[in-house]
Amino acid sequence: MPAQRVADILAAAGVPSAPSDELLGAVVRLEASRVADALAALLAEGFDFFLDLFGTDTGEAIELTYHVRALAALDDVFLKVVVPYDGEAPSVWRSYPAVLHAEREAAELLGVSFPGHPNPKRLLTTEGCDPFLRKSVAVRSAEEVRLPRE
Repeated sequence: MPAQRVADILAAAGVPSAPSDELLGAVVRLEASRVADALAALLAEGFDFFLDLFGTDTGEAIELTYHVRALAALDDVFLKVVVPYDGEAPSVWRSYPAVLHAEREAAELLGVSFPGHPNPKRLLTTEGCDPFLRKSVAVRSAEEVRLPRE
């Protein structure tokens, strides 16, 4: 996927970017506030399949990666945005409804909020649980895991 095509699509939508060609596809780093505009522009240009949204705790912030594909050309684009801990990125469900579940997971497990999400309820844990995929959450020791139940 030529990164230049992605740059042209995003520039036409008024989204500043500097995509790079990587082994798996074009990678675009942009501001979190622009991700909805960028994905809507890509959808309008044939990137019609949402594959995944995943988050990574870098130790300093949360990096969200949106992966979309143009099925007709089998071109992939990865949009990467960085949000601070307990930060937010706009929900993109209006462009890609398949993102609904992934946004709820990222909100619950990493503490990112997605304003505009129609159903931001937790999926796996109850209210009040810490976002347990963050590096700041202590991992149980091997001894704690092996202790017999009483």
